[in-house]
Amino acid sequence: MVDCKIWLDDFLNKNGIASSTYIQELKGGSRSKAYRINKQILRIPTKEKFLSEQEREADISLLLQENLPKKYLTQVTHILFNGNYSLHPEIEGDLLQALWNENKLSPLNIKKIAMQIAELLFHIHSIDIKSAQEKLAKYSKICRNENITLKPDFDYGIAKKHIWDYSEGKINLDDFKTSIDTDGLTLCHNDLHAENIIIKDGELSGFIDFGEGGFNPRITDFFHFYRLSRDFALEVMKAYNDLSPFKINIKEADYQFLSNTGYTIEQRLRTGKIMPLFYDEVKKALLLFAESLNRYPRVNPGFLERHLKGAFL
Repeated sequence: MVDCKIWLDDFLNKNGIASSTYIQELKGGSRSKAYRINKQILRIPTKEKFLSEQEREADISLLLQENLPKKYLTQVTHILFNGNYSLHPEIEGDLLQALWNENKLSPLNIKKIAMQIAELLFHIHSIDIKSAQEKLAKYSKICRNENITLKPDFDYGIAKKHIWDYSEGKINLDDFKTSIDTDGLTLCHNDLHAENIIIKDGELSGFIDFGEGGFNPRITDFFHFYRLSRDFALEVMKAYNDLSPFKINIKEADYQFLSNTGYTIEQRLRTGKIMPLFYDEVKKALLLFAESLNRYPRVNPGFLERHLKGAFL
């Protein structure tokens, strides 16, 4: 176990920061303690074995800084790692999840944010994969793949039952079953949920936490948007498909979300986890999914180009 206070004091001393300076310890994160100090985020690993993960994330940060167009550099964390802890400027704003829960975003804000997320994702996915793989080859970590149907313990029948039950009989997984393309690997964020997206003044401020970053099919980075709503996921995918020659298949994305959700429910139930908030959120997401199907059935990108423009208006 690492004594985080020792390294916190080390950072303050080396940078001539008075101990009386306001230091805010941030919540969340099981592998490091994070502190906000003068608009910078200091992250200290809680165990030595997590040091290599911080170094890896710093290398991903460097990849982004070296390859993204200049206008996007402030939208990703620029991490400096000194062997004991990491430091990066704060991306100012609020979590997309918090703003969404509090209904603080207008329909126009939501549409603009979806387009900006798609734009930043497109540029991240456009980074040359060979140079990225060379940069990260020294690390043993293999990022997770959100295509749960590839897991040996994925049971389609169980997933189908959970989706049926939690959607109150509104979603039959048989109507969505399809293959999910596993080709076309690229550099992905891999954990792009709404608590890793920062919004300021109704626009995208940036993405945080590239700790799971690695190589996956592009579709991996669209899974978590369904947690907010299928309509929002469709907005992001439509905007992305307008930019990228590599199109996200909506049918595959729908099935990815549903199969992943059914599998995750099973894993939580199997381990006996009492997580009422999680199950409530799953039910809400599935019911919103069912509502979205009435507006936008299982369609291809061509349909979206013609019909999705007014989704939030």
